[in-house]
Amino acid sequence: MSAAQGGDILRAPRTEVAVRATFSPPGSKSLTQRYMMLAALADGVSTIDNALDSVDTRALAAGLAALGAGVQWPKGGPLLMHGVNGVFPGFANLDAVDGGTPARFLMAAACLASGTSTLDGSARLRQRPMQDGVDMLNSLGADIARVGVTQLPLRITPTDLFRQGGQCTVAAHASSQFISALLLIAPCLRGAMQVRLTGGQPSVSYIDLTVDCLRRVGVDVVWNSGGGAIHVQATRLKCFHVVIEPDASSAAYAMALAAVVPGSEISFPNLPRSSHQPDMSVFDALIHLGARDCSRQECAAIGFGKPLHGGVLDASRWPDGSLAVMAAAAFASAPVEIRGLSTLAAKESDRIHAMSQWLQDIGAAVESGVDWIRIHANMNAATNPNSHTRRKAIPAEITVNPHADHRIAMSAAVAGAFRGGVCISNPGCVEKSWPSFWNDWHRLLSGMQGNA
Repeated sequence: MSAAQGGDILRAPRTEVAVRATFSPPGSKSLTQRYMMLAALADGVSTIDNALDSVDTRALAAGLAALGAGVQWPKGGPLLMHGVNGVFPGFANLDAVDGGTPARFLMAAACLASGTSTLDGSARLRQRPMQDGVDMLNSLGADIARVGVTQLPLRITPTDLFRQGGQCTVAAHASSQFISALLLIAPCLRGAMQVRLTGGQPSVSYIDLTVDCLRRVGVDVVWNSGGGAIHVQATRLKCFHVVIEPDASSAAYAMALAAVVPGSEISFPNLPRSSHQPDMSVFDALIHLGARDCSRQECAAIGFGKPLHGGVLDASRWPDGSLAVMAAAAFASAPVEIRGLSTLAAKESDRIHAMSQWLQDIGAAVESGVDWIRIHANMNAATNPNSHTRRKAIPAEITVNPHADHRIAMSAAVAGAFRGGVCISNPGCVEKSWPSFWNDWHRLLSGMQGNA
């Protein structure tokens, strides 16, 4: 193995042997943020154990605190949140930094504040879609408007009409994060909230996750997924205690590693095979392509079965997790096609484009469209005239530009571990979701996480 970091370039560590270990990624980002919202709105002090401490979650915590929730989050300790019993007593200038979820959740939260707030974020976040959320909340009586010509900043003025509850219709192209944001504040409205989805919904699995969180804290939710209707009853939220599962989205990269390195087996303590986290579908996808399911009760585990074969996968319920599968597909014995990726262009980067770039650099033949990618590990350029593969010699060492996207950097780490010679610029971008990623990844490859 080797790992070196100099300036803003990091050489991803490589493993020369099978990786047989236990691996504990940090707490789920999706679950942490959902329970933070509910705890901030509850009555009393809630305790969130194993909460993910990252740039995104700190941005959400800071925003909720600025609106009036009490936040105590010592380094390495549980997150304590003093709830506001349904109405935020403050209003503020809110900074979501670079986080799409914090921005969309804070947009909804500010509708329950005591005065006008302004929501802003990074230059990239100002480009990411927000208008669908604005239109959805305004249709319910909210008063949200752009301050300039970009998606952010937004001026958010609470209204009594919005607090009454009601019903709205959301089209298929809207991000599920807007719907989750509305559902999380819905119990604190004076009347019931009904949301109807039309034309199918991307990432509907994250709506499932939100509904599950609501039910676990005592909210009456009726979710007719077949009919596309969600009904949330007004409820007084009581304080709660929850232990956050390890993050399946983060575990996905170790899953991909185990699937491509012969003899490997990696287990994930406290991450049940039956977890509701959408990116557990990465596990299923890798098993479908030839990896081995080694799971035990309450502990997902995956191992190398045989060289991955080709296939067609539908990632519409787990688009972010698809990046880990793309990295593994670069070493499969036949083409892997992944569909359902329409949301990836508007993430922290244009993820299909960014992945295509570095996958081609390591020799894979890549074709792609607005919602799909096809990857072939053949080191010769594809003969298809529509292929984006660049016909050039494959260098022993490449530098991946992750475009400030944590998931691009982590997926490149998988390739670096298997083939070596992968350097990553701006490696610190992983702090958005996993500040200790590079140390934890090196420990995994060094066999320092324990034996499987």
